[in-house]
Amino acid sequence: MFKYVLVASALAAVSSAYNLLTVCNNANFSGNCVTWTGNLNTCYGVGEYNDAISSAKVEGGIVCRLYRDGGCKGAGPLITGPAYNLQEQNFNDVTSSFYCYFT
Repeated sequence: MFKYVLVASALAAVSSAYNLLTVCNNANFSGNCVTWTGNLNTCYGVGEYNDAISSAKVEGGIVCRLYRDGGCKGAGPLITGPAYNLQEQNFNDVTSSFYCYFT
């Protein structure tokens, strides 16, 4: 029984991780790109992509809010679809953190 509980807990932890947000440092999804995988309803910093993100997209059913500052402060655009160029959102090279959730 104890082994079953450990396996069930491990599977539950794995299943809560999602491909949250894909970003690139150039417009039109060119240049260096990364996809963040993690839990919903959590604030994430963008690390080496700080103030360097020019395009972003989310997987179906997930919405992500971009933020100007770390700690998910200074709200920016809401990413809801398959592709965005942040130059069109007046948020080019500004993102420092993001927060994602299901619609």
